[in-house]
Order: sequence, then C-alpha cells, then structure tokens
Amino acid sequence: MSSEKHVAVLAFPFGSHPWPLANLLLKLATAASDVRFSFLNTAKSNGVIFPLPSRAELPSNVRIYDVSDGLQDDCQGATKHPREHVDLFLKAAPESFGAAVDVAEQDVRKKVSCLLTDAFLIFAGEMAEKMQVPWVTLWVPAPYSLAAHVYTDVIRELLRESSGGGTSTDDDDDKSLGVIPGLSMMRISDLPNEIIDDQDTSRVACLLREMGRVLPGGATAVVMNSYVEVNPTPLIADLKSKFKMLLQVGCLTVSFPPPPLPSSSASDTTGCLTWLDARDPQSVAYICFGTVAMPSPSEVSALGEALESTKTPFLWSIKEHVMAYLPKGLQERTRAYGKFVPWAPQGQVLSHPACGVYVTHCGYNSVFESVAGGVPMVCKPFWADNMMNGRMIEEVWGIGVKVEGGTITKSGMEKALEVVLRGEDGKEIRKKVGELRERLVEAAGPDGSAEADFKVLVELISTS
Repeated sequence: MSSEKHVAVLAFPFGSHPWPLANLLLKLATAASDVRFSFLNTAKSNGVIFPLPSRAELPSNVRIYDVSDGLQDDCQGATKHPREHVDLFLKAAPESFGAAVDVAEQDVRKKVSCLLTDAFLIFAGEMAEKMQVPWVTLWVPAPYSLAAHVYTDVIRELLRESSGGGTSTDDDDDKSLGVIPGLSMMRISDLPNEIIDDQDTSRVACLLREMGRVLPGGATAVVMNSYVEVNPTPLIADLKSKFKMLLQVGCLTVSFPPPPLPSSSASDTTGCLTWLDARDPQSVAYICFGTVAMPSPSEVSALGEALESTKTPFLWSIKEHVMAYLPKGLQERTRAYGKFVPWAPQGQVLSHPACGVYVTHCGYNSVFESVAGGVPMVCKPFWADNMMNGRMIEEVWGIGVKVEGGTITKSGMEKALEVVLRGEDGKEIRKKVGELRERLVEAAGPDGSAEADFKVLVELISTS
C-alpha cells in the first residue's frame, strides 16, 4: 500500500454532531490536498449531509463510507426511543467502524495514518493505539461543558458534600462550580443530567463519564468547535493543561461574517426571506427550538399568547404536530404579522435586518448563528449543554435573557420580548452582541486565532 497520508474521519450521527465534523473534513481536504480522507458515518446521516447527487462535487481526495447504525437486525428500530437508537449505535460502533476502516484502506490502497473522530467515540482511542496512529478528536459542544465532564468526579464529590449524603435540595442546585477553573459563573443546576445522575446506566451516560477520563491521556489533540475569544481565560488555560494539545478552530457551522443574503426571491423556497423583507428592521421575533427539543404544550400556548398580546411580528419554525398546542384561532388572528413554517433557513433568517430577537433552546451552533447575525436571544434551555450556554448568554456575554423561572409563561415571555425588543436594556444587549460579533469576525479572519490553530491541525494530520 502507498505511504501517503490517509485520515479516517469517524462521525457520531446524532443531533448536530455530524455537521461540524463534515465541515472540518471539507476544510482539511482543501488545505491538505495531498492527504486522502475517508468519512465514515451511518447511511441515514450520510444521506442528509452528503446526498448522493452532490458527492461528485466533493474534493477528489474525499470518499464517503457507510457504517452500521446498530438497527439493521432490529425490526422494531423505528418505534424505539431516540436514546435507545444511540445506545444500539454505540454498541455496534467499534466493530462497524473497524470494518469500514478496513474497506476504506483497501479502496484507496493506503493505510490509515490518523483517526479524526467525534469526541463521543471514545473507543477510537484503543483503535488508534492498536493501529499506532494519532487520535485527534473534535469536541462539538461548548468548551465549558467539556470541562464539566473532565471534572465529573470533583462535581460528584461537591454534590455529596453539599447534600451530606442525603437528597439534594434547591440550595444544592444553586451551588457555584467555582472549584473548577473558569466555571465560577456556573451552577449545579446548569449541568447535564449525565454528570449529576450516577444512577444513569445508559451507554450514552457511561460514555460521557468515561470520556472525561479518556481524552486527557488518550487523545493526541482535542479540537474545539469554538473560538478562544469567547471563553474565560482560566477555563482555556486549565483545559490546555489537561490535554496533550488543545486547538480552537472556530465555529465550524457558522461563518463570521455570515455570507450575503440571496438577491433573488427565486432561491427563497420557504418564503421566509421575502416575508422578512416586508418587516421593519430589528422588529421580528424568530422562534425555533432545534430539531429535537420541544416545549411543553402549555409553554407553546403561553408563547403564542405572549406574541399575540404584544403584537410582536414573529417567524416561528414549528413542527406540524406541535401546532395543535397553539391557542385556538391564533394563526388567523396573527396572520397580518406572524408566519408559521415547518422549517426555516436559520442562518439567513438570523442575518436578515428585520430579525430582532431569537427565542432559542440555546443549542451551541444556534447560539453562534445568532451572534453572527448580531441578534440578541431569549433563552429557554432544555438539556445537554443548553443550560450552560444560557448562563453564558445572560451572565457572561450579556447578549440575551433567560425566561423567568426556566419555564415559558405568558407574562414571562411578554417581559422578555419587551426587554430585548423595546427596552433600554435591549439596546445594551444588542450592542454587546455586535461587539462579540466583531471580535469573532477578527478571530475568524486570515490572521486570527482560529486560522492559526487550524494550520497546526493541518500540519498534524499531514505529517503524522
């Protein structure tokens, strides 16, 4: 086999995880054109990220391979809970990815010289060790959530001390994580359940607990889907001391600055941009809670009532079955200033001059799409790193507000919309979003910190 470099890229095919890794793959393939790349992912996820008709346009040094999703022998797969899908995938992953690597090596006639994987795929550490190649991992969520996983044992001890071995209380939930460098602004209540609940025996929970122990000694490099400029200095300094190499290559699904909006309405297949064109600047509330999270029926109803009572122009990306929870007749009564769609081109919506606030679940990629558009946020976190992101948005960056009490109510949402869209505090919040956006435009530029770390990554995979 040829001695040229061959990087196998292993994806975690759930939620927003595959997109940043796929974008990093394409960026690396362009920068290191003499390196071969094999992208390994489930057929379902590959079909969304790299649809068959578009694969002919991929760089010539990139090939796409399918791996098992763990459901192939399970006729009940379609009826299972999403967490069970993840567990079945992880159970099959070491064998299915190993087989796919063998196929890729035979196909391109080059031994794999480096594994680049989602950080959730911790079995790849042993795989890389057996192959005697570097293991480079991409951490997709926020850096501060990785710190929480690295310090899981410390956090558990903190919980035991504060509860005296008994049941935790609301006071425990409000306890600061100041014992962890760079996380003094966080509270126990901001942590993902997988860290707090040591009784959770699902594969995902066990994986996350193990990951915090495996990455520091096992990964050749940990690549962050982030910019150094947005994170507390003590946090980054501590993470650098924990890992062999820490690289922050920027937000891989968001451009700073965002690309210009399309000039032709013909490309506006959803009608969202044309509708926004008819609205006043910074007047519209864009509402979207991601692809998985969903507010309760009472929260959906309360949000609809608040939009109507305040006469706030709104664009709501909402699933068809959730529409049933809206107040009866709301669509008709708000037709003059509201629009409901099953999907919206989020990056373009948030970059439109009419967009004034983003009501969000605080998904990490979504947060930075909002920053790229200079749009303040109203935060309704749900799970995973949502709560930590919400804390950063409101208390550290000052670029949004969280819903009162963590639950959407009519009065709470009325107040939040008033603050951000029409209040004096809203002007200050908008100013801070703009300032953060400009810092990240500079960081993403040719002389910025992200580009410097990306060049280190290119060198690592090209010479490993």
